Amino acid sequence: MKKVLILLILFVSVVSAAKAQQQQDPRRYIDSAVYYLDLGQYPKADEYFMTALDKIDVLSADFCFYFGKNSFYMNKFSQSIDWLNKYLELKGSRGQFSRETLDLLEKAEEAFRNNRGITNTADVNAKFFYLNTIKCSEDELITCPVCKGDDVITKKDRFGETLYKTCPYSTNGVLTCIEFNLLIQGNLKAKHK
Repeated sequence: MKKVLILLILFVSVVSAAKAQQQQDPRRYIDSAVYYLDLGQYPKADEYFMTALDKIDVLSADFCFYFGKNSFYMNKFSQSIDWLNKYLELKGSRGQFSRETLDLLEKAEEAFRNNRGITNTADVNAKFFYLNTIKCSEDELITCPVCKGDDVITKKDRFGETLYKTCPYSTNGVLTCIEFNLLIQGNLKAKHK
């Protein structure tokens, strides 16, 4: 009887500890945030993203994408640009959400330029963006992740026609090391053509 009681107490304490740990797991908050993002409840999703952000130590590319997307729909364009660029930094042009990221990034940059006078600065970026660079030599050329080295961005319009646009960042499909680091920080200005 004593052994059964001890086992029961041990079992209850293990289950309680597992539940407490599960409530602190940032993935639960991220999953909830994505759920509300998909429902179009962006402020509610933002609450969950912010809670998850306080709890995570390692930044996943998927988190960057979803948080950047939600920020875009909340008209936090500067913040959206930062997080979407962070996704591209982590996944490059071959990630699951890369194409959607590039589309959102283009829209966020345009909206940011159009609303520059009334847009607030990014709410969240200090924790993960202060070291947002790669090490490379000053003259090293890096393939542009936006145009994938083509110097042209293609997309389909609603009629299925292919539209071509010169890459606003690269020269002949490449960036210098300094330009690339500015791009992944969200600070590279589009070139004028």
